[in-house]
Amino acid sequence: MMSNDQVQDRLNKLLGTLRDGEKGFADAAEHATDPQLKSLFTERSGQRATLATEIEQHVTRLGDTPRDGGSVGAALHRTWLNVRDAVTGRDDYAVVAEAERGEDVAIQNYQDVLDDAELPADVRSVVEAQYAKVKASHDQIRDLKRGMKAD
Repeated sequence: MMSNDQVQDRLNKLLGTLRDGEKGFADAAEHATDPQLKSLFTERSGQRATLATEIEQHVTRLGDTPRDGGSVGAALHRTWLNVRDAVTGRDDYAVVAEAERGEDVAIQNYQDVLDDAELPADVRSVVEAQYAKVKASHDQIRDLKRGMKAD
């Protein structure tokens, strides 16, 4: 069975992932030119904030203090920095492409946590439900990028 500290570490990893996504999507929304993209990215930023709050509640329930800030993993942070850089000097396609890359990393982080067979059932159910939302977001952004490329 996984220790309480190990569960907290996994949840804090996801919390950082969600906070990075929240900030990255907010940056993308701020700089996108298409109103529909602005709306989509704003909605996704809010979604990530909501998911982060849910993870924070579980971390607190397990007796830990949720970590502030973004992920401890530099890869996701770098990816969202690329989003920020893309939105300051590139077109909407580039912004969508960078958002998809951020989502790729988020999906991998969720899969890493879900790959642990010892994850407690109550935590697993929350992580699985969140993973489904993150995956759906990723797929929508991927399809949007493909559609933009075809145009």
